[in-house]
Amino acid sequence: MNERTDLTELRDLFADKPHPTADRLAPARTALLAEARTKRRPRARVAGLRRLMLAGGLVAAMTAGVIAVQTFKPAAPASAAEVLRLAAEAAIATPWPEPRDDQYLHYEQIAESRPEKGVPDPGPRRINGEFWDSVDGSRPRLSWGKPSKSRPHRGRGEYKELATRCPGHDRLTYADLRGWPTDQEQLRHKLAEHGKEMVLKKDTATQIWRALGVLAHPMPPKLQAAIFKIAATLPGIETEELTDATGKTGIAVTRVDDRGRESFIFDKTSYVFLGGQELAPGLGREVWSVTRPQITDELPAWSKSLKPGGCV
Repeated sequence: MNERTDLTELRDLFADKPHPTADRLAPARTALLAEARTKRRPRARVAGLRRLMLAGGLVAAMTAGVIAVQTFKPAAPASAAEVLRLAAEAAIATPWPEPRDDQYLHYEQIAESRPEKGVPDPGPRRINGEFWDSVDGSRPRLSWGKPSKSRPHRGRGEYKELATRCPGHDRLTYADLRGWPTDQEQLRHKLAEHGKEMVLKKDTATQIWRALGVLAHPMPPKLQAAIFKIAATLPGIETEELTDATGKTGIAVTRVDDRGRESFIFDKTSYVFLGGQELAPGLGREVWSVTRPQITDELPAWSKSLKPGGCV
């Protein structure tokens, strides 16, 4: 064995491969955890993983962003609770610099109503846009609504607007959510109180589950992870395969009550949160997706031509 030649060939082989940054390693990490936690795995699969980890450890480490995500394809987790625990780990896997109150959170969101069998078409309701939310709500919110290419007859078409926060409105800001506790007992109480506004005279588990719509708001990753951990303890949750508003198929955690069937969807491999669906009796299906927000200091230059309009 010529160690010098072998190392040179190994270096040349992976010279053009991307370095394993935190962003690239995160999906591989969560997928590996899922594989390790799956209770029932074929014996050959376990042996194959062991050989890969022992014989190919150096190569896997050098090319994690290229090979690992493709190699580790875990079977469906044993339970809905396991999906939510993996989602909690995925939420905090990528470093997050805490934004200042004078900054904005830029993200994309899609939401639409879809008809169901035996239910009238709920109408041309569709949101497809980018948003810039003021961290503390003190500045106008910028919205850029885009027409749908796949469903041009739904929604109101393209629009751009600046909207201020309505006086006395309880729309949650990132700063508001930053003040929520991450301690499990305190957060459980907070979610129950929040859900009570939507489902009066219901059990605590239902109130907490209905409060999870707050996940559509940009929030600190540690809070999102804490919410997923609480959701994992609720009774009546189950897994199924659903598509989000972008058409991407993911693994969903669903709970059914007398208000309908509400689901939260996660990436099948990385368990990153994608969005959700709600199926209400007689009202059709509501589907939505949201991207992880990016922090920015200023609004885009084109927004300077807009005048602040109404409030939200």
